[in-house]
Amino acid sequence: MAVRGITTEETDAPTWGWKIDFAMLKEAGEIRKRDPKAFRGAVLTFFGFGGRDDGWILRTMRAHPTGAAILRERRPLPQGILEPERLADLPEGSLGRAYYEHCRHNELDPKLISEESEKVAAEIPATAEHRFIYNRTRDSHDFWHVLTGYGIDMAGEAGIIAWTYGMMRNKAYLLICLLNAMMCMRRGRPDVFRTVWQGYWYGRSSPQLLAVDWEPLLSRSLDDVRAELGLPLRPDYPLFHMADAPGAPDELPPQSVA
Repeated sequence: MAVRGITTEETDAPTWGWKIDFAMLKEAGEIRKRDPKAFRGAVLTFFGFGGRDDGWILRTMRAHPTGAAILRERRPLPQGILEPERLADLPEGSLGRAYYEHCRHNELDPKLISEESEKVAAEIPATAEHRFIYNRTRDSHDFWHVLTGYGIDMAGEAGIIAWTYGMMRNKAYLLICLLNAMMCMRRGRPDVFRTVWQGYWYGRSSPQLLAVDWEPLLSRSLDDVRAELGLPLRPDYPLFHMADAPGAPDELPPQSVA
C-alpha cells in the first residue's frame, strides 16, 4: 500500500530539507489508534515529522575520513547488529556480547524490526544517501542503547532519541522525543523533559557514531570502546515504564524503527 499523497518513485533530487507532512501524520495517527505498536505507524510518524532532514549529518559524514568512506561505499553494519546471536560467544564484557545480552534480555529482534520498517520506508521517496543514513541509524538504535547506557523504558527512549537529535540534528528526532516526554508528563512524569534536555546536550558532545567502523570493536571491552571513542556514559535519569503508570495504555509505537 502506497503512502497517502506521494508516489514510490525513487528520486535523485535532494530530500533532506525539513518539512512536516501532515497527510502522513494523519495516516500514522489513524494506524496508531488501531494498533499503537504497528511498525507502519511508527515509520510514518518519523517521516511525517520531517525525517529526511539529513543535510547536516551528510555534510558531517563527508567531512569525516571514516564517515566519508562508509557513506561512499555504502558500507553495511556488522551482521551481528541485526543478528545478535552471532555475537553470543564473544568475551564477557565485550561490546558485542553486551549487545547480544541486551537484545536477549529485552526480547528484541533487530532483524525483524529492520525488515518490517523497511517495507514502509521503501514506499517513501528519498535519495540513495538518505536511505543509507536512515537505515544505518534505524539499525543502530538498540546498539546505541548499549553504548550510551540508556534503558528501553519510556524515559530512556526519550533520552536516547534526544541524544540522536543532538548527534544528527535531524529535527524529526526532536519532535519524537518531545512527543514521548509529553506522554510521560500526562502520566505524572514531567521530569522526563529534563532527561530529554540532558540527552540532547549529551548528543551534542558525543562523537559521531554513524562514522564508526564497528566490526573491529565488537570483541573489545565495552568500557575500552567508550574510552577510545570519547563517549561517556549517559547522564543519570529516573526510569519510567509506562505500564507502571495508573491506567496507562501502551501508547507509543516501537521507537527503534525511527
